[in-house]
Amino acid sequence: MLRFLCLSLLIALAGPVAAQPQTPLPQHRQAADAVWEVMDLDSLAPVLQAEAVAEGEEMAATLFQGRGTGRWLDRVGAIHHPARIKALFLAGMAAAMPGTDPAQVRAGLDFYRTGFGQRMLALESSARVAMLDGDVEAAAREALAQARRRGDPRAAQIDRLIETADLIEPNVAGGLNAAIAFSRGFQAGGGFPMPMTEAEIIRDAWAQEPQMRAETEDWIGAYLFLAYSSLSDAELDGYIAYAGSAGGQALSRLMFAGFDAVFGQTSHDMGLAAASEIRARPL
Repeated sequence: MLRFLCLSLLIALAGPVAAQPQTPLPQHRQAADAVWEVMDLDSLAPVLQAEAVAEGEEMAATLFQGRGTGRWLDRVGAIHHPARIKALFLAGMAAAMPGTDPAQVRAGLDFYRTGFGQRMLALESSARVAMLDGDVEAAAREALAQARRRGDPRAAQIDRLIETADLIEPNVAGGLNAAIAFSRGFQAGGGFPMPMTEAEIIRDAWAQEPQMRAETEDWIGAYLFLAYSSLSDAELDGYIAYAGSAGGQALSRLMFAGFDAVFGQTSHDMGLAAASEIRARPL
């Protein structure tokens, strides 16, 4: 499963998005383009690709065991190509535009047009890249654990941020949806020795929920603790206030729609590709 999104993107998982028309209007696509630009998602997309390839290497060790076409990592990289991530994201966000309040979305986006907002994005991006290194990730997890044990106020702030922005439940739900999408793709590609029913696929995904929840809580906390280590308490309090604001939540719902489109499709495609590798035949 792909790692979790930066906070500015994690907040996007805070609420459901109603079904929207499949063909967005030009102004909705333009608004989606503006979000992509202001949020500097061109910088995030290659990181998501790198994370996917790294996790693809781990999958190969357990799924293929020396079998396959030898093109697995190339396929993983292609599925998560930055240009493809962008196209999927923009389509998903544009389709959700009609269900949003434009004034609130503008207010949410205006925060990231400020110097402080851009600084937050830079901190999140740097931490995200750093945590591609397993040693850095382990150190961040341990640093947060120690801070909580000694009652560090910064650890309490991080916990309050996670609660205010509602980062755990939506990420667990997103992980479950991605697991289901992967299994559906795997099924479509003939990867299961015995075909599974839809009920079995869903039940299998739910069996992963406790482990997924624990990993979500640990990783998000460690990531935020690392990302915001240079902020003053007042600065972090200001960001917490933004995360819970109407503008922040409106922007978040749009971004959820964008990344829901991304991870729904890429997870399904990963399932198809994995099935193909196991069967050792080209897609």
